Amino acid sequence: MSSGWELFNELWRYHEQQLAPERVSSFDFAELVACLLFLKIDDERAQRPFNRVQVVPEGLGWQSLVSKTGNDLEEQFRHVVQECGKLDPDSQTRIRQAVFRGAASELRCTPARLSSLMTDVIAETTWSDQSRADLREMYALLMAKASSGFRIASGQTLTPLPFASAVIDCLQPTSSDTVLDPACGTGSLLVAAHESMAQDRTRLEGDALTGVDFDASMCRFATMNYLLSTGLPFNSPPPVRAGNSLSESEKSASTVIVCNPPFRSTAPLPEGRTDLWVRSPSMQLNFLQHIARALPIGGRAAVFVPDNILFGEGPERTVRLHLFQEYDVHTLLRLPTGVFARGSVKVNVIFFDAVRPRADGAPATDQLWIYDFRSGLHFAAMQNPLLRVDLDDFVECYGAGRLRTERSATDRFKPFSYDQLAGKDFNVDILWPDDRISVELQSPKEIAQEIVDELSAALEEFTALSEELPDDLHRASRSEEQ
Repeated sequence: MSSGWELFNELWRYHEQQLAPERVSSFDFAELVACLLFLKIDDERAQRPFNRVQVVPEGLGWQSLVSKTGNDLEEQFRHVVQECGKLDPDSQTRIRQAVFRGAASELRCTPARLSSLMTDVIAETTWSDQSRADLREMYALLMAKASSGFRIASGQTLTPLPFASAVIDCLQPTSSDTVLDPACGTGSLLVAAHESMAQDRTRLEGDALTGVDFDASMCRFATMNYLLSTGLPFNSPPPVRAGNSLSESEKSASTVIVCNPPFRSTAPLPEGRTDLWVRSPSMQLNFLQHIARALPIGGRAAVFVPDNILFGEGPERTVRLHLFQEYDVHTLLRLPTGVFARGSVKVNVIFFDAVRPRADGAPATDQLWIYDFRSGLHFAAMQNPLLRVDLDDFVECYGAGRLRTERSATDRFKPFSYDQLAGKDFNVDILWPDDRISVELQSPKEIAQEIVDELSAALEEFTALSEELPDDLHRASRSEEQ
């Protein structure tokens, strides 16, 4: 068996040497690899001596591609993608449909390059023999490369594995939980949750974990991430479905909801919702409300939010007030800059539980513990990437499995009572920078690099926005009127 890094390196070397010169983007390459790996693994599982399962119809599988070259290969590839993505009433084909529906059927490279990728790279590995940990690592590295092609304006997101791991380690879902990610992106949080739930070796039900995303490409990436990382049979119920979570107002049965919602998105707003506290054009604020309203009594949630949710007036303050009064909002993690590969938004994670209203009408929140993981810290995706060990102190301070009354304050972890928060008008944009730590950890060069990172990210976002604006404002106005 090969390590996850070795598996990734073989794939990525081929992209850089053979496909990048043909202008095949990292995003398109990741999509192509996802489809080919599904076909290859399905072919391997169909040929094993026991427990054979095949979800790709005869004439559309891996063998139908490797036996062809030139124009025949290009036509067959288009045919395979289109046919495998078609809706089928057979429930055992829904994962296959999720992987291929909406995938690019037109080759982004020459047939010769596709043939070489299949025979010289992918066919050299028996993928169904690789460990889940190695496949998870390989796919995480591939997704990190693909994220450079994500469309920020469409809310395509990648949650770094260290964050996914740390957040799930705090929530500690078990096999008795049901987990939902209503904006799952590439599925990092779902994969981490599955790893936690599988520790007691109890068979998980088909609906134990569910991801939803309105973006078909994210559903495809998340599905393959989940399949490779968990070893789920290809004829199982799909773990991820396409849809707009914000249109669903009913209570969820999920005991754990975890989400890194899109910080900018062209997804539809929650039309027709009467259960939300405020109507807002903010996608993040809408998801925060949606998750809170969906969480059943006894459920727990962790939601990534930008800074403005913590201090904004108007709708943001209204939502914060409802949260503190109706939910036990117990932990806030303030994240540093540079932890996400793209985007300049400063991010936090809010942890809260749904509890029964108190008989005396008192607020549900007693104390909010804030962990300042921002002051004096900076990471960069390439030069100084965030590692899981960097979050060990936070996870230890959080104290999953212990009573919160047993928590202890540290230099970075401090409690604030409900009365203290009310005295700040529920503005929880709270930090306590230590000048000594800041000087130790950030040199002038690092500070300059942080500025460069944020300006670069801002330029990417403006570029993405400009690409979506109409060329002719008058024509766009007339179209809206019509």
